[in-house]
Amino acid sequence: MAYVTTGEAAAVLGVGLNTVKRWIASGDLQGIRTPGGHWRIPEMALEHFMQTQGMQMPAEDENPARILIVDDEPHVCTLLRGILEDAAFPSDIKCAHDGYTGLIQIGSWRPDVLLLDVFMPGIDGIEVLHRLQADHELAGDMKIIVVTAAFDRPILKQAL
Repeated sequence: MAYVTTGEAAAVLGVGLNTVKRWIASGDLQGIRTPGGHWRIPEMALEHFMQTQGMQMPAEDENPARILIVDDEPHVCTLLRGILEDAAFPSDIKCAHDGYTGLIQIGSWRPDVLLLDVFMPGIDGIEVLHRLQADHELAGDMKIIVVTAAFDRPILKQAL
């Protein structure tokens, strides 16, 4: 059985998160509480709720956004992937743990969005940016979001 989060249900229903939680509390919408205290809604229950309320199910997006995360810290990649998977839009997410592998993934997979760490060993995020700027065909229409855990602003400004 497949489940959706309350945030996903709110996006599908076009309402706020608290409205979904109120519907669960009132029994209008079936929800299951996880051991961590979060609500999950069975997809079948969401479909039933929408039918009884006269709502249409949205069409599945045939082309989910391709998102590539390039970060040398596996836990950061896991964190960012989790945040993106909880978002209310369809996406296909891959991770690369170094700039070299990231460039290969960009060339072969052509992501729509790149989340790029600045400081990595070997080919760092700055070098990846320079290579993408030098090859406009490789970069295409890809949106790039630069991320870093660096706290030293002068070093960061110097790197960028």
